[in-house]
Amino acid sequence: MRDFVSARARSIAIQPQTSIDTSGSINLASGTPDFTTPSFIIDAMVDSLLAAKLQYTAWAGIPALREAIAAKLERENGLRIDPESEVLVTAGAQEALMTVLMTLLDPGDEVLITDPHYGVYTRAATIAGGTMVRVPTTFASGFVPTAEAIAAAITPRTKAVILVSPSNPTGAVFPRDVLESIVRVAEEHDLVIVSDEIYEHYVFDGAVHTSVATLPAARERTVTINSLSKGYALTGVRLGYVVAPPDLIHAMLPFHHAMTICAPITAQYGAAAALNAPRDWFVPILAEYDRRRIAWMQALDEIELPYARPRGAYYIFADVRPSGVDLETFMRLAREAGLILGAGGDGCIRGSLMQASPRLEEGLERLQALVRRIRAEADAHA
Repeated sequence: MRDFVSARARSIAIQPQTSIDTSGSINLASGTPDFTTPSFIIDAMVDSLLAAKLQYTAWAGIPALREAIAAKLERENGLRIDPESEVLVTAGAQEALMTVLMTLLDPGDEVLITDPHYGVYTRAATIAGGTMVRVPTTFASGFVPTAEAIAAAITPRTKAVILVSPSNPTGAVFPRDVLESIVRVAEEHDLVIVSDEIYEHYVFDGAVHTSVATLPAARERTVTINSLSKGYALTGVRLGYVVAPPDLIHAMLPFHHAMTICAPITAQYGAAAALNAPRDWFVPILAEYDRRRIAWMQALDEIELPYARPRGAYYIFADVRPSGVDLETFMRLAREAGLILGAGGDGCIRGSLMQASPRLEEGLERLQALVRRIRAEADAHA
């Protein structure tokens, strides 16, 4: 029988999920917020269900939600948009990303992204027929990119540059002056900027999140992606949105419709309630994540594993090679020690703040014990 799987599908194939017993493990890698979603958001969704609001919506989303998005952007980000023509509501940020890249890319087009980065971006670009080009960043810079590095990666095939700030997996928050210099490069080379801002509410150490579209000369070439998954603990509800110039939003609609027709109507009513409400409820939650962030840094300092001080998102990116083993070996030993960690590439792990006490402290103690044991065994064989 003919092999029906396409070459493109094979190029993005992932390992099937396996049923590994992790019942005794501590998860220090989760990307899912562990706080409780505010009840007023859940109430709005329940009310919509009780009112039997179960039909398709307009492709771009219900007017009440698009208006709430516009009001939120003006209030929190200093960005004024037209809710009728510049917003597309999607089934989460990943559908938003897929819709955006399918709209922007022709076969052979290139997209730049700062590296390290979340692997789904590369997969999405490949599905859309493009090529993701990595622009390296360093520990020394706190994984903040430079306009010079981005300019050096541009070729005649480059169509867009993706910026993720605050960053998954590094926790970097790109300063305003850096973003302004990248916008100038994009303007000079006529590139689209795709700004993924889903972690905007997670900032520490006085860092300030800047929405790229608010910068000089950026509005006409910036596509902003956002979501309620991270900021409102609604990961399973699947509600995101895209903000872009009207011609781009109009061009996205057929791709969006082909994948989902519209975002889930129940989620849209919950999102409208979320975005219209004050956000003071999040202040103590962010303070708790800051406490966990400090606990992570103290634990890594004690075992002398280098890391980039995270100023945003809810991850910490640490180099495990000074332990004495490579990343693959470290990850295997971590699993055997009852730890779930994220592999960040280039010898680094991605830790997460999404583990509550006392499990967080127990997990960090296991991590420290593992590193000390690896080093002791290395010394014994020296």
